[in-house]
Amino acid sequence: MKDDINSKELAIEYPCMWRYKIIVSSASDMQALLKEVLKSREHSVKFSHKSKEGGYKSYNLDILVFDSEDREALFEALKTKSEIKFIL
Repeated sequence: MKDDINSKELAIEYPCMWRYKIIVSSASDMQALLKEVLKSREHSVKFSHKSKEGGYKSYNLDILVFDSEDREALFEALKTKSEIKFIL
């Protein structure tokens, strides 16, 4: 019998550090964008990569999440920003 990985609950122990990979257009001000979404919540953001044509940049956002609802709420809040093209 084959296991269906999609039917299994992800086992994460909270609180934990969570990394979001965020891809934005090169013209975006990542610091201002994150300040708007995260307010004064402590986090770390580091540049990761620039696209070959230079139109996009990716960043790693590391932040402490307290539970799955917190993790998902952060994802949804980031997703509302038009400057953010993808979140992984």
